[in-house]
Amino acid sequence: AGCPKRQSRSDPSCEAGSCECLSRMMGNYQVRFFGGDGAVMRCPYPPEVATGVKNNLWPDVPQSERSAGSTKYRKAFLKVASADNLALIDARIFVETPTPGGDRVLFCAGTQTDTQANLTGTERLYGTGGLDTNASASATTVTVNTEGGSGDGAFANGDLIRISDKTTVDAVSGNAEFIRLAATNAVSWNGTKATLTFAAGQSLTNSYVAASTRVASVWEAGTIRGAVDTWSISSSAGTYGGWNGTGNPPAGVTTDAIGSIEQTWTITFTSASAFTCVGDSVGSVGGGNRTTDFAPNNADFSRQHFTLPASGWGGTWATGEMISFKTHPASVALWQKRIIPPNTASLPGDKVIIGVSGESE
Repeated sequence: AGCPKRQSRSDPSCEAGSCECLSRMMGNYQVRFFGGDGAVMRCPYPPEVATGVKNNLWPDVPQSERSAGSTKYRKAFLKVASADNLALIDARIFVETPTPGGDRVLFCAGTQTDTQANLTGTERLYGTGGLDTNASASATTVTVNTEGGSGDGAFANGDLIRISDKTTVDAVSGNAEFIRLAATNAVSWNGTKATLTFAAGQSLTNSYVAASTRVASVWEAGTIRGAVDTWSISSSAGTYGGWNGTGNPPAGVTTDAIGSIEQTWTITFTSASAFTCVGDSVGSVGGGNRTTDFAPNNADFSRQHFTLPASGWGGTWATGEMISFKTHPASVALWQKRIIPPNTASLPGDKVIIGVSGESE
């Protein structure tokens, strides 16, 4: 079944030297954005990006900052909040619509735990621009007007790009298509204008009018689902899932798309049957025993962190023996980078739209 395309809107409305932000999610709420300050990201998640709330991702921009210019970052997590633990397959993330103001927003891929201090300035950035001239069906090149030019690195050899004349990311009318750029010599710059050459055998399916068409580079994020790995047993005679060792977790140990977080868990036996469980950043989440499924609750979402079935326990366990493993959430991280050139004018209703496309299981 197809998963509806998604969009997140950050709206820095600039008026009289200040800028207010409005971010909101639209459509199927199985996909949600969580965002926070770029300097430090707390574990496991910052607050959910709420609909219709000003400054929930980007801060105000005072006149002094617009005059001097600035570059700021905000980190957001795209989370597949499926109660049925469905994955988002072939996830594609892109800047659907650039800001109409003098600023620009690009993004790069992040990790679950990186902070702004980890950014080096060499990250691959994804962005968007407007079609420069009308493009006809069967065309094998397009020319795109960008704000930052080659310095932003928004387009690169081998990129998947998205071309759309739809009024919104999930509009019924209009056209949108994904197409691959050539592996070599695909991008030619002339100032802020990029000529993009498609891979051999690829051409536009539809015709596009320059005035209403955006062209974006696409981050191909793959399949987004929770996972368990780095399984390790420290026991002389205890087993789980029929084995005693290190590597992939036994079958049956599962994450929860809503409740699971990025965490290293340590289960320590306090007797032959009872144990405690501690996360490396969240601390203790209680304890359990070998006769009952263990599914510690994540109070932030009222869902389990993971499930450890009782049926997996075997052998003989002793006090002090341990199992450790890592859980990974059904999410990906991205860094938004907002660049405000010096002497940028204020603009009411300034906004950027981040789009997500994918399929559900």
